[in-house]
Amino acid sequence: MFVACLLSVGLALTAGAAPGVPPGTPAAAPTHTLWLVQPLYPGQDALVKRTEAGIAALIPPDLKEGQVIGREALAGFLKGRRGDLACVSGDARCREPMEAYLGSLGLERVVLVQAGQDDAGYRFRAVSVRPDSGARAQAETANPAFEKALAGVLVKFLTLNATVDAVTEPPGATVFLDGVKVGTTPFQTEVLPGEHTFRFELASHLPKEETRVVASREQVKLRPALEKVPARLVVKALPEGTRILVDGKPVGTDAVDQGIQPGTRTLSLLLEGYLPHEVKAEIAPGATYTLEHTMKPTSMQAFKLAMRRRQQATMARQSYLEGSFEMLSLTSATLELKPTKATEGLKDFRTSGLRAPGSRRLMGLGVEYGRYGQNFGVMLAGATYYTTGDVWTVGFPPNAEPGAPPGEQFDTRVRALSVRALQPQLRYVVGPVSFAVQAGLEFKGMLVEESGDTPAFDGLYALDLHATGQATARVFLYEGLYLSAGYQHGFTLLKKIAGTSNLRGGLGYAF
Repeated sequence: MFVACLLSVGLALTAGAAPGVPPGTPAAAPTHTLWLVQPLYPGQDALVKRTEAGIAALIPPDLKEGQVIGREALAGFLKGRRGDLACVSGDARCREPMEAYLGSLGLERVVLVQAGQDDAGYRFRAVSVRPDSGARAQAETANPAFEKALAGVLVKFLTLNATVDAVTEPPGATVFLDGVKVGTTPFQTEVLPGEHTFRFELASHLPKEETRVVASREQVKLRPALEKVPARLVVKALPEGTRILVDGKPVGTDAVDQGIQPGTRTLSLLLEGYLPHEVKAEIAPGATYTLEHTMKPTSMQAFKLAMRRRQQATMARQSYLEGSFEMLSLTSATLELKPTKATEGLKDFRTSGLRAPGSRRLMGLGVEYGRYGQNFGVMLAGATYYTTGDVWTVGFPPNAEPGAPPGEQFDTRVRALSVRALQPQLRYVVGPVSFAVQAGLEFKGMLVEESGDTPAFDGLYALDLHATGQATARVFLYEGLYLSAGYQHGFTLLKKIAGTSNLRGGLGYAF
């Protein structure tokens, strides 16, 4: 109904809506196709006339008589014609009143074409309606070439394809249509009307190329005779993408097998990032000259290729197992501890603070296992055991708890255990170096024991949960063997053990 409304407006503007015929007057059988063109985008009205002329040029001669193209042609077509308005006025019942009116004017089919130009080139949308049956069809195409874009949409409604029959002497030549390999001779195909380039190549023969403007429904017969040459050129070049030139003219990419005139020829191989290769070839009559060459990269390209290979090898290893030496420091001097068992003088001491005014540094050994995908991974499990490298001096705050020795200080040794699991990781790989960041939760336990022969208490302990973040760099030395260095920072969640700052270095293997 949308298309019919647009067409009725076009008819009214063009022909003044010709009055209807008297009731009961038989309508002539519709025989014409109406083509109306509108701009697809605002401000592109100039394309309307060009499209109308293009449609007229593409329609085969045997169909031109029954075509009405554009508003001006429609005005001439409607002169003296009187449509049947019975369905429109309601005097008769019709499935689609407007379409019945169009059919009574002698229009077998109405095609609305919208023409526009955008970043993709020329774009056409078309909707076809047959008033007698209500059948609808639509099409849309885009192409940088105006003629090809228009032909691409019209072929949905008209038989426009031309036939191509190509036979070469001798047969067996490779056929290229507009630069695309389509088969070998003898060869038959159909093409849209417009300009097309046909190229024929056969080993030991000179290639032949022909450009023709093909009309609608034209039968094109190509009968090229390929000239045999007294010499043959075979070139194979690596890596892929290497351009092959003969006497400065491009003849192919990666590989060429073609005939060539004998004499002195300059063969050039070019590829960005690689050193150009040039050969002065003396090609004898009746001989086959063969050149096989692998391009040598420039120093920068060689470095890029080496880095790319190392990067691919690094990212292909998806699991790792790592041992590390770690140096952990507490970020504050306050701990909240409990006695390991009821001790005289500390039996009521459960959560009082203890100060550690020493270096607050522990040394430890850790192990970690994880897996990676392309850029994301997870540290599956890890643990570190720490101990103090020196003696810590800790003291009870004055009047901390009833029964606690006020202000008294003790020399102690501290042991700690850290357990972590399922921490997500993000990594970035540059050649043999991998950078990773991870974050998650870590369970920490700490045991404080008095040093000396006669300890005043058996031991104090604390358990805590920390939120940690870690950054790690890994340098691969050989195969999956790597060295690592990292920094970790933790924040206490339960306020039992102070936050931590951790430097670590390790040795691991990825597999």
